[in-house]
Amino acid sequence: MDTYIEIILKEAKKSLKSDDVPVGAIIVEKGKIIAKAHNTREKNKKITGHAEINAIEKASKNKKTWHLDNCELYVTLKPCKMCIEIIKEARIKKVYYITERNKKIKEKEIEFIKINNVENSTKMITDFFKNKRK
Repeated sequence: MDTYIEIILKEAKKSLKSDDVPVGAIIVEKGKIIAKAHNTREKNKKITGHAEINAIEKASKNKKTWHLDNCELYVTLKPCKMCIEIIKEARIKKVYYITERNKKIKEKEIEFIKINNVENSTKMITDFFKNKRK
């Protein structure tokens, strides 16, 4: 899991280059990473440019199907409502995340598993918003 964490943090840092919220995501199938992505909303001026959606689209393209039922999602920030709906449509059942959202979202169809003791992600997101408010 440490390798997955390193990769999603590296992806999250890529978001900062285009002033996007630093969120990174990967899709894993049977222990193999099949897609990785980061936020691109600001970069591409696209509301759906969330890391999770970008990763799901890449994984679907790589697998040539939108059925990702044997896959897991790893992400630096717990997904928003929009992303949760896309995750459900893709049939992903497990989502591993590092940082909680301020808004609590309850979901019954997806198992959310918090990854503990990873401060880099939380600090990156906190610093991003502190700088935005200056």
